[in-house]
Amino acid sequence: MVVKAVACGNYLPGKQQEYAEWANKVVPILTAPEELKKMTVWVNWLGGSPHRVVEFEFEDMESYIKWLAREDIRQVTDEWHDMISDHTVTVYQLAYEKAK
Repeated sequence: MVVKAVACGNYLPGKQQEYAEWANKVVPILTAPEELKKMTVWVNWLGGSPHRVVEFEFEDMESYIKWLAREDIRQVTDEWHDMISDHTVTVYQLAYEKAK
């Protein structure tokens, strides 16, 4: 079972560069734990909302919970809430997939 956590948010006015610098600093923290299978970052190409979408992929829900429980990950997620507005996090479980 694949689990994907999707975090969305908007840059605070005038803080896009500050956000980019912070994000570059925390990517190694987010991606270091073995529980995380894949991380993908999207920027809204048309400039609308949300400005940033980050997808975290895990093997299963237990891996996601273990990753999220880490102190360094909790610290980064707390900082993230201070760096953006209109933030949401949604957790999905894979129901169907077909690849060519």
